[in-house]
Amino acid sequence: MRKVFVILACGVVVLVCAAILMGYSTSSQAQQLQGQPHIERIATVDYVVDGDTINLQGGEKVRLVGINTPEVHPQEEPGGREAKEFIENFCPHGTEIGLDVDDLDSMDHYGRTIAVVYVEVDGSWVNLNAELLRSGHAEVMFIPPSEFNPYKWTR
Repeated sequence: MRKVFVILACGVVVLVCAAILMGYSTSSQAQQLQGQPHIERIATVDYVVDGDTINLQGGEKVRLVGINTPEVHPQEEPGGREAKEFIENFCPHGTEIGLDVDDLDSMDHYGRTIAVVYVEVDGSWVNLNAELLRSGHAEVMFIPPSEFNPYKWTR
């Protein structure tokens, strides 16, 4: 009887350990299935450059992956100011944002970090890249390699 109990106890321990390990290895996938974004780090906005670029406190520049908005520099294109203002309304100076950096291409040729930017709205993280597309302020610009498929954000 004691031997059966020890075998059962060992089996339970093994199952618990396996469940814990599975939980850690799939936590990012589980977050996304539960509607929670994969945020690698939090940063603070210094200022918005244009509709697809944000400067962070500390000097880092972030290019929103998978989208393109009209320019405001050196010459303003139609819709450029509106796209910039759209971002400024979501994340003005001092706002904490979440970043999910593109693991396949983390930096562009201008030295900007390429990422999905998340902003907290009413306690939930919102994909700013997707919101720019949905609102009509941006167009899809898919440049491989990228871990993100911006076409999924338009559905």
